[in-house]
Amino acid sequence: MREFSPELFGSGPWNNTTTVHPIGLLMVIALGLALLLLPRRHAVVPMLIMACFVAPAQRIVILGADFDFLRILVLFGWLRLAMRRETEGFRWMAMDKVILCWAASAVVLNTLSQGSVDALVNRLGYAFDALGMYFLFRCLIRGWDDLNYTIQAFAVISVPVAIAFLIESQTGRNAFSIFGGVPEITMVRNDRLRCQGAFSHPILAGCFWASVLPLMAAQWWQGAARRTLAGVGCVMAVVIILCCASSTPVSAVCIAAAGACFYFLRHQMRTVRWALAGTLLLLHFVMNQPVWHLLARVDFVGGSTGYHRYWLINKAVENFGDWWLCGTAHAESWDPGAPYIDITNHYVLEGVRGGLLTLALLIALISLAFRSAGYLGAAVERQRDKSVLAWALGVAVLVHTTNYLAISYFGQIIMVWYLHLAMVTSLYAAVVPARQPVRARAATAGRPMVAAPVSPGRRGPHATPGVTS
Repeated sequence: MREFSPELFGSGPWNNTTTVHPIGLLMVIALGLALLLLPRRHAVVPMLIMACFVAPAQRIVILGADFDFLRILVLFGWLRLAMRRETEGFRWMAMDKVILCWAASAVVLNTLSQGSVDALVNRLGYAFDALGMYFLFRCLIRGWDDLNYTIQAFAVISVPVAIAFLIESQTGRNAFSIFGGVPEITMVRNDRLRCQGAFSHPILAGCFWASVLPLMAAQWWQGAARRTLAGVGCVMAVVIILCCASSTPVSAVCIAAAGACFYFLRHQMRTVRWALAGTLLLLHFVMNQPVWHLLARVDFVGGSTGYHRYWLINKAVENFGDWWLCGTAHAESWDPGAPYIDITNHYVLEGVRGGLLTLALLIALISLAFRSAGYLGAAVERQRDKSVLAWALGVAVLVHTTNYLAISYFGQIIMVWYLHLAMVTSLYAAVVPARQPVRARAATAGRPMVAAPVSPGRRGPHATPGVTS
């Protein structure tokens, strides 16, 4: 990982520089207007199109504020919410409060760690992405129909994206390079072309579609009319992932397949979780290396940097005292012979940027996502189509959490991460009834009991799909 190229890993020369291609300008205007005018169910689609077809260098910088085109669409989205009053009826959930705390922690602690105004501006930008996208999606996706339509849009979009990746794999040239932010000549590793299309990096492109794959597969159970689209979407996603020629997306597909198989053991997930935790603990004590050394052995396509990922976790553990309070600005000291460290582990990066508190809040977000998916699945247990879709949401979150062990998220993939968090939270809010306040319960004491429409029941938190620890 010492052959690090800033241009390929999210910190290229286009940052803080206005870069606008005429086609990109037309797209941001057209998609922004579409976001304002389309019915709510369709309003997420312009965001998906922008993420998949416009490379990340396209941006407008105003007085030091860096607005890439996805951020500009977020502004259009919030203008829509204000104009149409689509925030009305919003139900606050635990996830909403934790993501606010996580964003605040990341901004404050990283600014204290770096001690500069530039760090504050940078982290405010990341907070804008996180909160702007997450709450926009929370307001736009309110029920099962909204969820299904968004997934079907992914399946339709996957077709032209896969065609673009196939062309790139045959020609070795990336047509999206006209926008900047991606190389014109496709990168090569071990004599294999690593296609990336409009995405920030081949690994991130593959992980993007690997995380969507479980949801598209779940469309198979949403009615016979959707099976063709589900099959096409899954095939196209696999084509894209194979064109990326990276181990991380391939392993993400394997994780998704394993998570899907556990659907048949969804009522025994507590036992599965404890068994997995016990196995990892046992391996940690019987192996000559720490259990996270298993990451060094993952290599599906050749040329993997699994050892570097093991090394990162090891160094984070060894240097815990350096970063736990509010992060560190001196992670390069972990490897004195190197001018930089490529932190390809999102958990380690969260700790380096914002200390133990920020990392703990990220883990809390993940835990709440799994818990919400579990309660959601229990609430719709008798409806096979919705039960499968709820499980697929949990599997999608599982894919992200395992991706975090091998890559740090930036670029377009952060959009799909916040989209999945918003999906599972919105569906949980729509299906699972709110707890009755104590005063309301006291006021209704002695009245005839009326059965609640749904109840998580005994299997609620123990049926969490895909939880691995």
